[in-house]
Amino acid sequence: MADQATGPVEEAPRIVPALLVSIIMFAAEAALAAILVKGSLPVQVILAAHVVFVLLLVAWTWIAIVRDRDARLYAWLTWMTLVAGPLGPLSAIVLAVLTYWFGRSARPFDEWYASLFPDEDQDASDRLYERIVSGREEAVSDASSLSSLTDVLLTGTTSAKQSVVALLARRFRSDFAPALAMALSDPEPSVRVQAATAAVTIEERYHNKRVELEEATNANPKDAEGWLTLARHLDEYAYAGVLDADRQNQTMQEALAAYNRADRQGAGDPMVNRLTCGRLLLRLNELEEAEALLAGLVDTAPDPRVSMWHAECLFRLRRFDDLRKRLDDPRLAELSIDPKHVELGPVINLWQIAELLGGDLGLEMAPAP
Repeated sequence: MADQATGPVEEAPRIVPALLVSIIMFAAEAALAAILVKGSLPVQVILAAHVVFVLLLVAWTWIAIVRDRDARLYAWLTWMTLVAGPLGPLSAIVLAVLTYWFGRSARPFDEWYASLFPDEDQDASDRLYERIVSGREEAVSDASSLSSLTDVLLTGTTSAKQSVVALLARRFRSDFAPALAMALSDPEPSVRVQAATAAVTIEERYHNKRVELEEATNANPKDAEGWLTLARHLDEYAYAGVLDADRQNQTMQEALAAYNRADRQGAGDPMVNRLTCGRLLLRLNELEEAEALLAGLVDTAPDPRVSMWHAECLFRLRRFDDLRKRLDDPRLAELSIDPKHVELGPVINLWQIAELLGGDLGLEMAPAP
């Protein structure tokens, strides 16, 4: 079905024909009703005329569908005329007027989507850098734009879902990986096929950019900023949601190596580089190295999430005594007040209760993203 316009200029050509036919059908059906009340013609003749009118509307609606026009008003008129007689065209007239009235202020879907992301000139590597500084793992959960997209994928029509997938393919960033994953598992086959095609397109874009950055670093190995840009891109690539588990781990390993090389050459903020490497080591299950690196940042890094990642390392290493001490960190208690980390509060409280009882409760800490 053709895209549905929402501006008044575009609405008129779509609504006026339906409105005119609705008025004609209202007059015809009202005349049949009047004849029926007066008894001027047999009931069979009146019913036959009613059926003819409905069949004409069915043919008209079918032609509109075949020509890929918006046939919603036509379908409404046809069905309501069939079941409600003259009240059906009357309801279609009201619906057409309301559609035109509200369509004057409605915004096209593309315009609405573009308004969610006014700053698209920012480089992807810079976006990733900012997410690391502010807590990279939480960038997705607090994005109102992501909530809007997932709402459309949950409750929107097939056409709206396809529009979301198309726009994701054009303007994807790793923050939108949950939306892409939702589209890939959508119950509508056409949406899943389009999402799979979008995933291939997105992966190809990441891969081409990666090849370009690798060629640049190979041509100039002493370019520290080049290595840092490559590391950020690989980190973004790993979190894009388009790689299987093995390739994701391999990409994270390569991002880690690029970060280390950039750090040795003096690129970027050393604390941010170490924080990023600690997170990657944790996700790669290099727990001993991750714990050693994050332990050195807990008391110096301003971001309290470092304590959360360090606590996860201690739990997975089964160093429960050290974990209890880490959970006493007041910054973690402050972090648990944040709506994005409300699950931390019960975990901290239960571990403290276990300590009072003289043992642990067999609690498991869910890994941070």
